[in-house]
Amino acid sequence: MKKVFLIILIIFGIYSNNLKAVSLSMGIIGQFAISGASTNKSFPSDFRDFDSGFTFLIGANQGIVNTISASVLAEIGYYHDSYDFKHNLDGSRITENYQLDSFLIGAVGKFHFSFFALGIGGGVKIPISAVYKKEIDSSKNSYYLSRGDLQDLFQSAVIPYVKASLDFNIFNYILIGLYVNYDFPIKFQRNTYMDNIIVNKNYMTGFDIGIQLGYFINFENYRK
Repeated sequence: MKKVFLIILIIFGIYSNNLKAVSLSMGIIGQFAISGASTNKSFPSDFRDFDSGFTFLIGANQGIVNTISASVLAEIGYYHDSYDFKHNLDGSRITENYQLDSFLIGAVGKFHFSFFALGIGGGVKIPISAVYKKEIDSSKNSYYLSRGDLQDLFQSAVIPYVKASLDFNIFNYILIGLYVNYDFPIKFQRNTYMDNIIVNKNYMTGFDIGIQLGYFINFENYRK
């Protein structure tokens, strides 16, 4: 325990002695991913759909030592999620698909090492609307779901998420990276809303693997 405390003190001391430059950091990121979905709390095993989104980030970047710095960023934006399920029921092959359009709000922490950065963050996606598609053999149906419909359908019409990223900076401003995103399970309500239509009545969870492209600007303000 004493060793851990000593290490923390050393790290804090190094950080305190190197508060050289605080930068206001702003950026825009577009994300494109392949997506898998599951009807329980496990990680999806198949990736059959595509997700996308874009976010605006703003926060502070703090230099630590040499080419190493850390940043904390608030994130707001839009995200399109796809949840695709396949069932075999009474001899029929059934496909269910949810296309959710959500408002995203979260936070990201990053450690920057020269030209690349490691990031981890999380937040919530608030679905504003959705399209539910159901295909039974050759029969297809589509239903539009408003925010109110989603609140009736799910116990909580909010999707908590966590994500991690590996980003590379080109020409100091352009960002190219890889990211993974996990959506925590959202649970259906035990009521009669769409009970005669939907097949999966348990959970929905998703996992994305994709790329992100962005543009960042740092406004430096050196401390005296």
